[in-house]
Amino acid sequence: MNNTSIEICSDGWDYDNASHNSHIIWSICGFVFITFGIPGHLFQILLMSNKTNRKEPTSLYWIAIAICEITFLAGMFWLWCVSMSIIKIDPREVFSCGIFYSILIGSTILSNLYLASMSVNRAHMTISPIRHRLVITRRRIFIRILSILITVIIIMIPHHFYFYYNSKTTIFICEFYTYIDPWKIHIWPFMHAILFVSLPSILTCISSVILFWNRYTHRKSYPHRLSDTARRMVRNSRLILFISIAIFLSLLPTAILEIFIAHDLLFNQQSPCTKRLKLYRILVNWFWIFSTLTYAFKFYLRLAISKAFRRDFFELIRCSPRQEQNNNAQN
Repeated sequence: MNNTSIEICSDGWDYDNASHNSHIIWSICGFVFITFGIPGHLFQILLMSNKTNRKEPTSLYWIAIAICEITFLAGMFWLWCVSMSIIKIDPREVFSCGIFYSILIGSTILSNLYLASMSVNRAHMTISPIRHRLVITRRRIFIRILSILITVIIIMIPHHFYFYYNSKTTIFICEFYTYIDPWKIHIWPFMHAILFVSLPSILTCISSVILFWNRYTHRKSYPHRLSDTARRMVRNSRLILFISIAIFLSLLPTAILEIFIAHDLLFNQQSPCTKRLKLYRILVNWFWIFSTLTYAFKFYLRLAISKAFRRDFFELIRCSPRQEQNNNAQN
């Protein structure tokens, strides 16, 4: 073991008590976030599918993102049930650890990629609005969503054969089979952190900055001619930028932790440090809390920011169609 490992294994911090406390906090917060998150995403799917919103090509992105995040929250609920011993037979043992891992990680990857793709489309719309109407159609967006889904599924397929579940020792959901080439396992956390977490978040931030700059220059040239559509675009871009930063801050630490866990499972199998593994468990619990919070409250954040979205929601709750005069109301 290296010096860092010795220091971690020899300090006097009460890992058992800290691990127990983090588990209690995760059990409470996880249930609350999941309870609010899944209905919120279901409402978002209904709202994006109504007669008015489904005409907008970007509504397909919002629907796809909501489906991915419902899948993630359902997987987290499975974890919560297992940790609370509600389900006596661990579902990961029934459906295999590889598939379970792919459901959790794959859904976050898809959500992040869809958000980045939607942001790039919005930036393209501000740069070339006329060409955008001809190029960005519902059919093309649907093909792009489907292509991203197929690509991620293909990437995640090998993980079905890399992992297995061990209820006594598993720290980060799954463990690796020893016969798998170490480089295949070692490269995945870096791919996850760089290609599927950092890069999409950077693209989303750049696209939002482009849109903000475009609106800023337009406002300087025409201070009293900012249309309702332009104002709605700015509000939505602020929302997307905030969501992207929240996803980046919640997922990147998890991906970095995955790198350290993979390294330990590959190279420190003969001399495991139980305290370090407990520290990993504590961090995993906290990262699950932050990730679940991020994916659970997108709907409510959008409901608070967007007037049009809020209006559609109240109409859905009242089961009353939008009146014709509201089509020209300020968003």
